Amino acid sequence: MSSVNIQYIGDKKMKECMECGRNLGIMDGYRHPTMGKDNLLCSHCFDTVFEDVEKYREFVTPYIGFFNKKTSTTKSIKHMRSSVHNLWSNKAHQVC
Repeated sequence: MSSVNIQYIGDKKMKECMECGRNLGIMDGYRHPTMGKDNLLCSHCFDTVFEDVEKYREFVTPYIGFFNKKTSTTKSIKHMRSSVHNLWSNKAHQVC
């Protein structure tokens, strides 16, 4: 059973944005970038979610093979620590 909320108006189905709950028309809505076609988003929420997914992808990509290394170098560890620190300090500035 699908988790998408559907309202019937006459003989037309209305779906809701899974982030903000806004009603979407029959042809409205964007697929969620990570959760698939059963989870629809309005255009504003899609832009926000897509930006978050891209930021996460940019952060994770350099470290995909990091833990498969046999020996870690001090330089790699310092680089990862500074990236994590920069990520958290950027989040702290956005909240304020």
